[in-house]
Formats: sequence, structure tokens, C-alpha cells
Amino acid sequence: MGCGFYRRVGWSKEKNDILKQKIIGNSQFNTIKTAYDKAKHRLILLDYDGTLVPFYRNPLQAKPTKALRELLGKYTTDTKNKVVITSGREFGILDKWLGDLPLDMAAEHGAFYKEKGVWHEKVKEVEWDKDIVNILEHTVKKTPKSRLEIKKTALVWHYRDVDPWLADLRVNQLINALMTPCALANLQIMRGNKIVKIKQSDFSKGAEAMRIIEGGNYDFILAVGDDTTDEEMFMALPEDAATVKVGKASNVAHYNIPTQQETVAFLKKLIVE
Repeated sequence: MGCGFYRRVGWSKEKNDILKQKIIGNSQFNTIKTAYDKAKHRLILLDYDGTLVPFYRNPLQAKPTKALRELLGKYTTDTKNKVVITSGREFGILDKWLGDLPLDMAAEHGAFYKEKGVWHEKVKEVEWDKDIVNILEHTVKKTPKSRLEIKKTALVWHYRDVDPWLADLRVNQLINALMTPCALANLQIMRGNKIVKIKQSDFSKGAEAMRIIEGGNYDFILAVGDDTTDEEMFMALPEDAATVKVGKASNVAHYNIPTQQETVAFLKKLIVE
């Protein structure tokens, strides 16, 4: 028992050391910067919430600042760059906030995407299973300060303002209750940043990333995101893509940036000549 314990601790420490090495310092940044500068056809995939902007208790407060819009503008004015904002948000909100910029977007994990100024819809509105909706509504009723968001392609339970102890309890209860009905309906259950999401399995950031790269010949790909949905995108990209996980380090991403604020600073620095 003692030897097994030490082996587990040693493995955990080794794993933590590997994850720490992914944090972008001078050496890692210079590697990315050199590849970026040499490239002639770049693909830049950027998550929105938790990556380009911080999280807010009211999601509608996460409007892009003037500084962020200027930064995205600098990326898009470089003819070598194809910039895509890939998000779980609804396409109407993304278009309202960023639609005037010359960039592409993927909303609700690729169920809707915008290319060359035109939105395309890959899915029609679904009729959600009543049992699943009832489970979520019951969870909202017994969990003060939580709420349910119903989208065309996803159901999202938000618990950002819930007491942490109660939130942990409810998350486990909710996922256990949803497993069987979601499996029968071929729906995915995903944990995100203070959310539990039920979504159609046909649409993911990974599938959308594959669709995008099939349409171009890129010699540099940068993908940045903070969520488990972004890890699907990282896994779908070529091995030589620069994949960056924001927040907690990931086994999937090649690099790590610990905070959202540092992510914006990284993006600014990357385009400085």
C-alpha cells in the first residue's frame, strides 16, 4: 500500500511538472512567434468568453471593448490571416458585437457559421425532450441563483452565482439524472466554466475546425480557448498547430496561458514587429 501511494504521488508530480512546462514563457513564445512571422497563410481560431473577454455574471455584459476590437482589426488587416471567432454563443449576439469586422465566426459550436459576410445554418431548431427539460427546470427550482438557457442547439444550466458547495452537489446530481435520457436522445453532456451543457452530438468545435481547415492550405494554425469544447478543437487540428489552453493546463493543448488577461497580452505581442 505504501509503495503504491508513493508511485501515485510521483506520477502526479511528474504530470504536474509536464503541464507547467506548457506555460508560455519567452522560449515558448519565441517558437510561436517565429512560426507566425514565417507563415504566408495563417489560420487564427479564437474562443470568445474566457479567452478574449473575461466571464461576467450577466453574459450580455461581455461586449468587446474598443481595445479588443482594435486588436482583432489588426489581425484581420493582415492579408496573410484568416481569423475565426469560434464560440458557443448564439450567432445573433456574435454578429451584433463583431459582425462589422472582416472576420469569420462559428456560433453554437459550428451549428451556425459566417464566411465572407454571410451566415450559414447547418441545423434547424430541435424539439427538446420533455424529460430532459423537466430535469433541468427542477434543478433550477431547487438551486437558488441558477438559470436555464434554451438555445436552438443546446440547453445550458448556468450556476455562476450559486454557493460553491451547493453547486458541486447539484452538478453531480444533474449529470447523473441526465445520463440515461441524453444517451437515448443521442445528446452530449458537457461541463464548462460554471455551466452544464446538453448539446447535439453532431456539432462541435472539433468538427467545425475540420471543416475550416479543409477549405484552406495553411502553414500556420493558432487555436486559443479555455473550455472543454475548445479541447475538441485542439484534437481535431494538425499536430503542428499551436494550440493554447487558457486557465488550467490541458493534456491536449501544446501550450498554456494561466489567465484571460495574459491571453490578450499574448495576442498583442504576437503581432508586434
